[in-house]
Amino acid sequence: MEGDNNMFKRILCLGLLASALIFAQGKKGGGGGGNQGGGGGGFAMPSRMEMLTEQLKLSKDQKKEVKATFDDAQKQAIPLHDQMNKSRLAIAELIAAGKGQEEIDTAVKSEAALESQMTSIELHAFATVVAALDKEQQPRAAMIFQMIHGMFNGKNWNDVTP
Repeated sequence: MEGDNNMFKRILCLGLLASALIFAQGKKGGGGGGNQGGGGGGFAMPSRMEMLTEQLKLSKDQKKEVKATFDDAQKQAIPLHDQMNKSRLAIAELIAAGKGQEEIDTAVKSEAALESQMTSIELHAFATVVAALDKEQQPRAAMIFQMIHGMFNGKNWNDVTP
């Protein structure tokens, strides 16, 4: 029974370590940037800004304001995202090293605080954009809410959506 438990812990640790390493790499490789899309099929996926502009029928001034809001949120999120990647890796390393549960729990709580900060950045950006919309546009703001979670995880919020 104890051997099974140790094997499970090792497999879990390896999985966490592999996941942390993958997240630490960020978005690299695969299919070009901007509006190029991947796969060479000639089909260009719209950027997030293009999707927002079309769905919300943004005016030129609103488009500038939305872009500025999300650009600012991205600037806040980049260093935080880097800290989150390091934190996940540290948790995986603690588990792999067989550290005590108290030490692991402390690291997990630190990671949760970072996740909370990221959520705050996302929701503040969402609230700012919704406030800039007129009464006819606001009912369509749900699409922004669906997009906002994880929007600033990459280096550019406006990259082509996956």
